[in-house]
Amino acid sequence: MARRFFATGSLPTSGALPLTDGDVHHIRTVLRAQPGDTIEIASAGDVWRYEVTSVGEQVSGTRVARIASRPAVTRVTLAQALAKGDKVDTVVRQVTELGVARIVPFAGARSIVRLDAHKSAARAERWRRIAESAAKQARRADVPEVAEPVTLLDLPSLLVGSVVLVCAEDAPDAPGISQALSALADVPEAGVAVIVGPEGGFEPEEVAALTDAGAIAVTLGPTILRTETAGVVAVALALAACGGLGNAPEPRGD
Repeated sequence: MARRFFATGSLPTSGALPLTDGDVHHIRTVLRAQPGDTIEIASAGDVWRYEVTSVGEQVSGTRVARIASRPAVTRVTLAQALAKGDKVDTVVRQVTELGVARIVPFAGARSIVRLDAHKSAARAERWRRIAESAAKQARRADVPEVAEPVTLLDLPSLLVGSVVLVCAEDAPDAPGISQALSALADVPEAGVAVIVGPEGGFEPEEVAALTDAGAIAVTLGPTILRTETAGVVAVALALAACGGLGNAPEPRGD
């Protein structure tokens, strides 16, 4: 199976391919690609097969065919609270595999982790690398956007236009994600956003602030999930409810 990479610019019909230095190094020294070998390059939601024509400081190739496109399913955004250790790393990796479109880390009132501007930028860059690696492994046609960490109060403006679901463990009478989405007349083009709190959960005032801004409180079930588990479960449930999980898109070729 050909290895997949993500373009850094517009893809030519033939010639030097817009790849990162790291990907060029991988193709040259790890894959030891030779003229005639094939690789896959994703760009703007489409995946193209290229035949390698030369490998050096750059990798050049000739376009063979389009082999896949990003599935036309509802976009799902995960707003994930910051957490200790590598928990957010795990969430980013796993929700990327599932098909999340966007990840917005945030600090809640009970978040233990606090990041200054420098650490926020560095952490976001790390999560973007993890997302790209996971997208390659999952053979996605795109890489989810990963925002720099914000505060909970920033979320309503960042998620405007989406159906916003806040996973509130202290709302036992709240609907599940599937039930909440099925009750809507339609889902807007901006898609669905699910908000998951930190290790200690949300303060009641935070849930109230989010619902006052238009969010819908939902439950993930009768058990209390760890934050890193809740983020993955919430995305999986939202994608499944929108038809984007468990439904294999047909490969597209030209």
